[in-house]
Amino acid sequence: MSCAADIALFARPLIDPSVEPEQPRSSLLPPFSITAFLEKDLLPNIQIHGDYEPRFEPVANALRKQVADFGGGGAASVYLEGKCVVDIWAGQARHDGTPWERDTMSICFSGTKGVAATAVHILVSEGLIDYDAPVARYWPEFGRNGKEAITVRQLLSHQAGLHKVVPLVDQLTDILDWDLIVGRLAETEPDFHPGTANGYHAITFGWLVGELIHRVSGMTFSDFIQKRIVEPLALDGLYIGEADGRMDRLTDLVGLPALRRHGAAPLPTEYRAPSWMPPGPLRGLVRRGLTPGNLKEIFTHPAFWKACLPSMNGVCTARSLAKMYAALSLGGELDGVRLVREDIVRQSSEVQSKRPDKVVLYPLHWRLGYHRADALLMNVPNAFGHFGMGGAGGWANPELELSAALSHNGFPFSLTGQVRTVMITAAVYESLGLYRGIRHTLRHGPVIELLPARAA
Repeated sequence: MSCAADIALFARPLIDPSVEPEQPRSSLLPPFSITAFLEKDLLPNIQIHGDYEPRFEPVANALRKQVADFGGGGAASVYLEGKCVVDIWAGQARHDGTPWERDTMSICFSGTKGVAATAVHILVSEGLIDYDAPVARYWPEFGRNGKEAITVRQLLSHQAGLHKVVPLVDQLTDILDWDLIVGRLAETEPDFHPGTANGYHAITFGWLVGELIHRVSGMTFSDFIQKRIVEPLALDGLYIGEADGRMDRLTDLVGLPALRRHGAAPLPTEYRAPSWMPPGPLRGLVRRGLTPGNLKEIFTHPAFWKACLPSMNGVCTARSLAKMYAALSLGGELDGVRLVREDIVRQSSEVQSKRPDKVVLYPLHWRLGYHRADALLMNVPNAFGHFGMGGAGGWANPELELSAALSHNGFPFSLTGQVRTVMITAAVYESLGLYRGIRHTLRHGPVIELLPARAA
């Protein structure tokens, strides 16, 4: 689930050339600093590995603090003007004490959606997909049961009304069967009239967008990511599906059992509810296997990492995710490799809706597959990306030719963990002398648009 959905971020835009940075009115009210906030709790035994420019010390401090607070390990990377200026990691990758290394990969949950969206924009750049064309033009079976007019734009901006996943699943292991789920999505009806509301497609987004990419490109989604993003950009660690053969590079997740890297028994093919459990919604979930215990089991099984779930099971190094967003921050091209046309980058980052969402509480200001990418208590209107459950993810800011990403293996279901990427983001802007933070917010007030302005 998106990190930005779980926190409230308030403030005026970050970049305003007409406003000088504010000075403290007295020593009793200093400006907020991520570094100062962290210093009192820094643990010197958290060793940072890798390289970073000295001015980005706040990012290193933020990573130290996070590893100390949440356990496990993590990595952060920042690109500025196409150059990697931060590439650091710390902590442990596995429960047995195996340290986080340069090539360690971890799951980024919904951060995967940003990669999936970028794949669509590649095909739009080549004239193979039109944002305003019906999805059924490319996926004919999709065009039924009220979905005939759903456009690619509506699909990418979570306006298709296809966000409910439980009706698609008879057994938990169904989510590992691509053809089964996309076939059911083709038959389902929208939950609301497409284009009239937003409902975060937390799980279904990946199958919907992934099947669109498959129909247009003729490639499996996993192959498309490798051939059209990973290989051209020379990324050293980014997989969505087919990661079961690379489990030696994957992290265990804090709070979950260790990954079953060797000798895993087959997953159950049938789940049963206890005979004493009365009929009702809870019994239905148990019968489908949709329980915390079964989710823990599937998250650690090689079958989960082999399957392609473009909404949730992408694995990456922070460096690889930041590098992909670096290309977008430079108008779609990095190191002579054109990933996305510059005009398509601009279109894909335009806000499609600021209306309240039916699924998440916080207005995500959906772009075309991306959402707002703010720093802690600071709105950054020109940045976009995607964060995931537990706070991993990445973003691009074309205005500053800047990108960043965070990966970690902290407990994914922690509410406080959801702020991890926005804390790292604040440290990035502080490193560049651009972060104003809490004092600016308190003085000027929040400007989040929760509801449309009333007509005069």
